[in-house]
Amino acid sequence: MTIGKARHRPARAMLAAAIGLAIFAGSVHAQNAPSDNATINLVRLLVKRGVLTQSDADGLVAQAAAEAAQAQKLAGTANAAPASPGQVRVTYVPEVVRNQIKDELRQEVVAQAKQEHWAEPGKLPEWLDRIQWTGDMRVRDEFHYYDKGNVPTMVDFAQLNRTGPYDLNSGNLPPLLNTLQNRTNSLRIRARLGVNVDLGQGVTAGIRIGTGNDNNPVSTTQTLGGGLAKKDLWLDQAWLAWRPTAWAQFIGGRMPNPFMSTDLLYSNDLNFDGVAGRFDVPVSDDVTTFATVGMFPIEYQADDFPSNGPAKDASRDKWMTGAQIGGTWSFSEDTRWKLGLAYYRFDHMRGELSSPCSIYLGVNYCDTDDTRSAFMQKGNSLFLIRNIVPDPASPSRYAQPQFAGLVYDYHVANATTQFDTKVADTPLRLEADYLRNLAYHRRDAFRPDVGVNRLVNNFGAGDVSEATYKSGPVGWMLRATLGDVNPHAAGDWNVSLAYKYLQPDAVLDGLTDTDFHLGGTNAKGFILGGSYGVSTYAWLTLHYFNAREVFGPPLSIDVFQLEMNARF
Repeated sequence: MTIGKARHRPARAMLAAAIGLAIFAGSVHAQNAPSDNATINLVRLLVKRGVLTQSDADGLVAQAAAEAAQAQKLAGTANAAPASPGQVRVTYVPEVVRNQIKDELRQEVVAQAKQEHWAEPGKLPEWLDRIQWTGDMRVRDEFHYYDKGNVPTMVDFAQLNRTGPYDLNSGNLPPLLNTLQNRTNSLRIRARLGVNVDLGQGVTAGIRIGTGNDNNPVSTTQTLGGGLAKKDLWLDQAWLAWRPTAWAQFIGGRMPNPFMSTDLLYSNDLNFDGVAGRFDVPVSDDVTTFATVGMFPIEYQADDFPSNGPAKDASRDKWMTGAQIGGTWSFSEDTRWKLGLAYYRFDHMRGELSSPCSIYLGVNYCDTDDTRSAFMQKGNSLFLIRNIVPDPASPSRYAQPQFAGLVYDYHVANATTQFDTKVADTPLRLEADYLRNLAYHRRDAFRPDVGVNRLVNNFGAGDVSEATYKSGPVGWMLRATLGDVNPHAAGDWNVSLAYKYLQPDAVLDGLTDTDFHLGGTNAKGFILGGSYGVSTYAWLTLHYFNAREVFGPPLSIDVFQLEMNARF
């Protein structure tokens, strides 16, 4: 049987449409099918019966595939107008094809919008995406209560060194600490604003400014008042860090405390000047070890510091070097134990007795004046460091302007541990801290260049003598916190209880917490605290510090703080 091409053109068109629909549907529902579909089998049958030639059949399949692809792209508009003569309509488009069409259109629109800049008007520069802003604020009402049994007069040696020297024969009182008069409703603030920048290839940088009454290293708290004068801002942090691998980081500048520690040893506001390396090495899925080393200048001797001779004095630059190793063990999702063992060596911190100093000749300095500490609080054992020559014209009464220096070196060994778990779905943190000054030897207080006649503090009741002098190298703390240590949502809360014990020469008093016993060493007592979250970024905090002296004259100080904190 013979069929003319003109006569059967509509039939071939319909057959091509059927093939296209089959291909279109098969591409969605039967991709990778093991056998051909029924329409293709029909085409083959027509070829076998002689109705179609093989070349016509191949042409129909190719035409159908092209039309199916076109229909897939235009499925959304194919139903909008009636079909023209000879046009084949696919009346059903599977959902997966519709989604594909929408994705393709969306990508084309987004690409065009980015190219023509009409979708992102005023777009910020790329480098701003690498900047992260951080900050926090605190408003505090603080109360200081002094026991009426406290010693009525206690020399403020930190103030004496800052504003001195003090003339022992002047007949005037030296600077004194307040030991008896309560101070209530002292309103104070703390505000800090920082920026961290990702510089690429593992390099980051950070800068932070903060408030503060002065440039002391251990507090950024600013007392309000002062005639409503504007408040000062200080450079609190400025550092660069490089992380060449996932487990190593090197940082230099003025940086956050790189060591695992508590406020028994270092104030929470203390930052470190220097360089440090931090290494975190996983041992297993549950155990990670860490190590930190660093070198930190405490104070440089000025090049123009004079001596009594023609040559400059040898360098007495003061440095701290520190090393710590430790590990973290995760026993479960809620239970973790962390331990750190550290050694901190402070060099050239001890005061030195000067060579004979002839103040009566008009000299206004002695050659070891720079061995006094740049910043102190209270507690460390001190002695008078100027060896003043008596005035021959008045050997019984002559000017003796003095500074005070530290009696001991400080080489501190420190063990810190922290255990986190949950009790009835409530977080619980237990902390313990122990430290000892390995350079402390009581006999150093009575070496020839010091002795009873030059020691100025840490004597008990009775006469000033070797028997009444008391100090010690040990400090320890225990603390428990129930609840969320750092509230991060409205309704989060915590309560804490701690006990501190810090002998006079366990650590440098200038680096310790400024709230407990109002700073320094030679203190022991309890700390109660609690916090409550009022929003995701704000919380209330209450602290009560009950502290008294370990050795020496009685000095009991209670501190109460009520705070509103915020972070952003």
